[in-house]
Order: sequence, then C-alpha cells, then structure tokens
Amino acid sequence: MQPQKSTPSIIALKQIVESTSQFTGKEFFEALVKHLAEILDVYGVWVTEYWEDQNKLNALAFWLDGAYVDKYEYSVPNTPCEPVLNGHDICHIPNKVIDLYPKDPDLKPLGAVSYMGISLRDIDGKILGHLALLDNKPMPEIPEVFAIFKIFASRAAAELRRELIQKKVIESESKLYRLVNGTTDAIIEFNSEFKITQANDAANQLFEFKDLVFLGIDVKNLFDAHSSKTFELSILNYNNLCDTNGSLNFEEPFVCLNCKGESFPTKINLSSYLFENNLYYALFIRNIKDEVSSNMKIKELHAETAMLKEKVNAQQFNYIIGDSEPIKKCLEQVIQVARTNANVLILGETGTGKELFAKAVHESSDRSSKPMITLNCAALPAELIESELFGHVKGAFTGALTAREGRFSLADQGSIFLDEIAELPLPLQAKLLRVIQEGTFEPVGSSETKKVDVRIIAATHRNLQKQIEEGKFREDLFYRLNVFPINIPPLRERGDDITLIANAFFEKFTKNKALYVMPLTKRDLNKLSLYHWPGNVRELQNIIERGVITSKDGNFNLDSILPNSENKTPENSKSPSILTNDDIIEIEKNNIINALNLTNWRISGEDGAAHLLNLPRTTLTSKIKKFGIKQVAIG
Repeated sequence: MQPQKSTPSIIALKQIVESTSQFTGKEFFEALVKHLAEILDVYGVWVTEYWEDQNKLNALAFWLDGAYVDKYEYSVPNTPCEPVLNGHDICHIPNKVIDLYPKDPDLKPLGAVSYMGISLRDIDGKILGHLALLDNKPMPEIPEVFAIFKIFASRAAAELRRELIQKKVIESESKLYRLVNGTTDAIIEFNSEFKITQANDAANQLFEFKDLVFLGIDVKNLFDAHSSKTFELSILNYNNLCDTNGSLNFEEPFVCLNCKGESFPTKINLSSYLFENNLYYALFIRNIKDEVSSNMKIKELHAETAMLKEKVNAQQFNYIIGDSEPIKKCLEQVIQVARTNANVLILGETGTGKELFAKAVHESSDRSSKPMITLNCAALPAELIESELFGHVKGAFTGALTAREGRFSLADQGSIFLDEIAELPLPLQAKLLRVIQEGTFEPVGSSETKKVDVRIIAATHRNLQKQIEEGKFREDLFYRLNVFPINIPPLRERGDDITLIANAFFEKFTKNKALYVMPLTKRDLNKLSLYHWPGNVRELQNIIERGVITSKDGNFNLDSILPNSENKTPENSKSPSILTNDDIIEIEKNNIINALNLTNWRISGEDGAAHLLNLPRTTLTSKIKKFGIKQVAIG
C-alpha cells in the first residue's frame, strides 16, 4: 500500500517550520517572511513591531519581490494595517486595496492589489506588531492559506514576546549592574571564611586592586591591625546573635589600607544572606575623606550663594530696583529656581513687573544663551493664540499663505514666558498641558508631531484657585505650572523701594529727554510714598514721566498729576470720582498720543510706543485706527 500523499498545507507548514525552527530574533523573522512569501506565492510579506507612542509600524523583516527591504517604517493611519491593529482576527482584502486606501502612499508604488494582515499581541492583549502580506494579483479566500497564516502569526507573536522578555531581563541585569557599580561606595562580598568572592568597580578603585588580585584575599587584610581585629570580633558576635539574614551598622570609623599600604578612614556597614546554602556577607565601605570633601564643597556653595544674595540687587538684576525685604525674598527665589528646569508661576498684581522677574529667571539659568520667547495670552483673539503658540502649516486656515513657526518652536532649548496665562482658552490649556507633560505638539493643520525642550514661565494677576472653582482654568495645568510660585509684592508693600524706583525713573526720563528738572523733593517723595499705587510700578513710571513732560521752569509737576495724593489706600477716599465710558476712552486716547509723541511716533522696538505702553504692536496699531489718531507735532 502506497503511503498517503501530504496535502499542500502540511507540506507548506513543514517547510516553514524547518526553515525557522533553528533561528531566533532577526534571523527568525527574515526566514519567516521569505518562506511564507514563497510558499503562499505572494509578492511581499513583512512582520513589524508597533511603536505606540508614534503610532508607527517598523518592519523587523520585509521580503518583497525576491529580496529583503531594509529600514521600512510607516505611519498606521490611512493604511490597511490600521483595521488590523484594531482587531484580533485576519483582515483580508482580496482585491482593489488601493481603492479602499487611496491615501496610503506605498500601495500604488508597490502595485498592490490584495492584502492580508493580523495583529501580534502579548498575553494581555497589548499590540506588539503585525504580520502582513500583499500581492499584485487578487487573493481569493482560501481556508488553508488562512490557517497557515494564523499559525505563523502565532509563532511571530511568540518570538516578539520572547524578545520582549529577553529585553526586560537584559534591562534588569543592566539596572542591577548600574546599581552595584554606579555607586561611589565600595561593595565587597566575602564568604564565611572571610575570603572575597566579588567586588564592585568602586571597591577596586578605592583599594587600587585589579580584579584578579582582589578576589580570594582575606577581607580582614583590607584593614589596619586594630580595625582588622575589631572587624573579626564584630562578625563573630554578629553570627552568634543574628540569624543568617540580617545587617550590622558600625558606628565607629575603621581604618582601611589600599594595596600600597596607604591608610584612610572609612565608615562600614554589613549584611548577610544565604545563597545555595552557603553564608555570604556584603560589606559596604565609604571613604570619609570624600564625604568631608563633599561637605566642604557644600559649605563653599552655601557661602557663594550667600555672597550672591548680597550682590543680587546691585549686580545680577540691575533692572529690578528695590531693597525691601519682600523684593529680596523674590530675588532669592529667582536664584533658587533658576538653575533647575522647574516650571515657574509668577503671581502679582498688574504692573508689578512680572515680566522682569521672568527675564531674571531665564538669564540666571543654564538656558540663558538661548532665547526667552514671550506671549501675552490676553493680547490676541482666541482663534489666533493656537497658531502663535504652536505655529501652522501653509493653508491651515484662511490667510495662512505660508508656514509659520510657533513660539514653542522658537523657544526650543530656551524659555517661554506666557503672560496672563489665566486668559488662555480651555481647549488650548489642554494642549499646553501636553507640551508640559510630553514636550510634544502638532502645528495647526499638521499631523506631524514636534518635540521641544522648553522651560515654561507663566504669570497672572488673577486668583487661579478661584478660576479653577469657576471652571475657567484646568486644575491639572495649575499644578503643573505651580511647581515653583513666586509672589511679586505690590508697590504699596515695598516701603522705601518707592523712593528708589521714583528716583531711577526720574533720572531716566530727564536724561532721555535732555530736560533740566529740579530733583524730586522730600515733599514729592513723601507724597509718592503715601499714594496707594493700584497700578504699581507701571503707574509710578507713567506718573514720573508725565511729571517730567509737564514740568515748568525746571520744577517737577506732581500735584496736578498724582490722583488721591493725600490718601494711602483707596478705602480712605471719601468721595471717589466715577468716570464715564467716554472719560475712559478719552484718557486712553490721550495716553496713546503722549506715548507716540514721546517716541517720535515710533511704534515698534524697545524705543517704540508699544513697548512704552506695554502693549503688543498689533494692538496699539488697532487702537490708533479706532481712535482716529493722526500724527501731530509735539508741543
């Protein structure tokens, strides 16, 4: 009787099993895709790993038209692989795959007609990758082909899981190696006969032994005579009192000897354990000389920090004027946080100089050689802020004629200052949170993910806790920004700083305008000190500048321009005046005209009216048109 002839499916299975059984890793995957393509007579077969964070597939092996393809990776969206990853069974497209996925850039060049794929998962169902094949002819539904495909998808998944486990084992061993050899403490293992069985790199360096010489010597020989005897007696007492698994801390220092016979003081600790029924000890040795050196360095750093604190106002932040205790505390906080990468939240009333403190944080940091990019979240319409922050591609919206980099891209490796952060719309707060957490974002109109390294410094005059309660600000974003808050005191709480700042502004404006004005009198300074300053430093700056401009016969004009000059706080005002909307508009218009005249009608730049008014250039231009302001001669 003749033996029964094998069916094609059994033959195919045997061939693929034989061709892959002797391999693992890359060789296994290459053998799998090659023989699977030949047995099933298809144009191409590939097996991938899934990069979840990028939503991409990376080919571990790709056999196409009789040859291997190197370095093949692609995004999952709009490809036939997308439904494969979303399902657990075979995804079979027998014909016209290009018509179903016209946005897949690879199908047409490959001449793909049909496709089959299945996801590869771990035991918990997490996607590891996928196995797929395509052909340049229709692919009918053949149960035997499906069966072969599923069997070797299972083998591919098993190999992916094996590689994942192996990777974790290697990582675990690497972590253990780093833990043992990355420490500055010497770690020495010895047995019950006091013979050294192994030691870390720090031990070899501390005692200046080479590995082969170090192993096998008596651990007691690492100490001088007195310490060696004390150590031996301590071990004997320890063994009598303790179980095999325990620890022993030595309070007194031990004197150790390196291979040259040179002595040095140490602190030691000991633990014991059983391994394969043998008793071992782990001896931890720390060189006290290094510890003393470190402590001295710390003291030097503390002294240097104290010196910097004393000089901070005079040298480091000369644009922040003040000598009061509240302002000194703020500057100390600036020094404290600047050298870290922590996010900073600057809080304070309008006009307190929050941007200056943001500048101080940036300029004192390791990012000072890179730019600090600024954005006032209240100065732009909500629909434009996203583009300003993250940029946009050409055609992203009406008017986007060219691509544009956003503020975060411009601030890469540097800092970004987000003023009036409380005004940021809620949808953008979520996107900002993602940048803080992951350092990634997509420009408007783009699916490309950009990665940046940016330190965020935010500021607001609002009560963010209240904003959170009212649903206007995300609580998770608040905690991300509020890593290191700095509260800028209002001017009225800064005492004699008012005099210092007033004199500084007086000197600046009389010098810039080449005017001779008599210095501020004690009476002037007293009146300035008694005023409440609801507009803080910015209001003081405007008052001094206005007084210089309106001075007559060299006399500073304060009485006519300082409101409520006799009252320290607004509560003391018995008859507060109420301004109508027309009054407010007229004041704002006149203030803009004054600023334009002072800057010779220059709008942009540091010497421009926009900078003087602390307004964005576009906002000032809009207000000039709104109020119908025309250029006139000064005086």
